Amino acid sequence: MAYKITVCASGGGGNFQALIDNQQDNGYEINLLISDRQCKAIERATKHQIPYKIIKKNQSDSTLFTNMDQVIPHDTNLIILAGFFPILNTWFCDKWENKIINTHPSLLPNYGGKGMYGIKVQEAVMGAKEEFGGCTVHYVNPVIDGGKIILQKKVKVDYNQSPWELGGRIFKEENKLLVEAVKLIIQHTKGV
Repeated sequence: MAYKITVCASGGGGNFQALIDNQQDNGYEINLLISDRQCKAIERATKHQIPYKIIKKNQSDSTLFTNMDQVIPHDTNLIILAGFFPILNTWFCDKWENKIINTHPSLLPNYGGKGMYGIKVQEAVMGAKEEFGGCTVHYVNPVIDGGKIILQKKVKVDYNQSPWELGGRIFKEENKLLVEAVKLIIQHTKGV
């Protein structure tokens, strides 16, 4: 029986695509994509016959997360935030404790928290003259980017590149790291 994953995405779906491409080899199945808007991730879901639901953000947070909770299949083992913009509320985090993971384009706890996303992270990393940037996969709790770290990958900063180019290099590593983290979680769950 496959390990069931629900993915939440709001954008291009690059991490979602990495998960799609690796599901057969790694013993998991994506049972649903949840998005808060029309986005490229939905096109990817449609192409691969993965069901999706759009739950608009233009409602109160409690309604948004109650509606999300109602559509997540009962056999879901793990929820993955793959570029999902809404910040999860405490109730949802508590209900799905240790069953939600997220990616972040820095070496947490550095350059995480409210307002630290996308290009802003790499601008901060380069502005601080860091030797390394990187990415993290972590469990989600009510503290933004504050959950237990699962895996990290360092990426050497090349100051001949722009923050955008650094972000692109890190994103490629994030795609791989997310799949590795899922494999690790499945192995841990099965006691391997």
